[in-house]
Amino acid sequence: MHDLLNDKPIKLRRSQIRLPLGLRSLLVGLFLCGLAVLLIALDGQGKLGSARAFVQQGLAPVAQVLTGIRGQVDAFAMAPFGDAAIQARLQELERENSRLADQLLRLEQAQVENVFLRQQLQIQREHPWTLLGAEVTVRSPDAGRRVIVIARGTRDGLAPGMAVISQLPGGPTALIGIVEAAGPRTAEVLLITDISSQISARVMNEGRSALGMMQGQWQNGSRLRLNQVDRGLPLKQGASVMTAGMTAALNLPLDLASVPSNIPVGVIEEVRTAENYQYADLRPFVDPDQVRYVWVILNQDD
Repeated sequence: MHDLLNDKPIKLRRSQIRLPLGLRSLLVGLFLCGLAVLLIALDGQGKLGSARAFVQQGLAPVAQVLTGIRGQVDAFAMAPFGDAAIQARLQELERENSRLADQLLRLEQAQVENVFLRQQLQIQREHPWTLLGAEVTVRSPDAGRRVIVIARGTRDGLAPGMAVISQLPGGPTALIGIVEAAGPRTAEVLLITDISSQISARVMNEGRSALGMMQGQWQNGSRLRLNQVDRGLPLKQGASVMTAGMTAALNLPLDLASVPSNIPVGVIEEVRTAENYQYADLRPFVDPDQVRYVWVILNQDD
């Protein structure tokens, strides 16, 4: 038994001492703090200069590589926001802005046209007229003539001599001029306030009709004058005046002689007499200088 034990020596296992985790962490922290204090002290004494230069020299290539990589990453990340991309985006936004502005303009124009169409329908319900709406595009720069240009012409059925009407808010539909000349797409309208405009008119008073010739007096504040009314038919201030439709029947040397009857024109403001006739100053229901949209009466024979 003793021999057997002597042949196989017994090896005793060295026991391992394990420190608690918290204690090990404390020891490592203390070691690092001590190392840091030591390095600071050595650096303060100037003993780490050569070591620092050696480390910096060794790390310089690594820093350069890392800087290059960062620059490439930044360039890649900012590629969508480069000058060319920004310019392209700006151009795209400008095109979109132009498109939206055009749509807004078309919408506003449609809304304006819708208002005028409703107004036209109301006028046609009240009068036996076939109307064609038109915008006023130009006003005559000639101070001696009262003429406007409208955006309708012969292609739309216009012809010289056709009556042109308009309406201001709160007032009746009234005559403002006569088509004087017409081109394919535009027409010139001689306003009733022009001194060369002469149209037959009728005044209804106490069940009797008084006829006269209406002439423009724009120099008197866009007024009209009713001439050659028989003194036997009394005129009164405030009486309404309408077209008589008899200009052509009077055989007057006028180029624009065909005007439908019963178109409202204005109201009498003042009456004067001279010899066997009466004269009346009229205020138009619609000041021709204020209109921006008009209607041309196409059915001139009614």
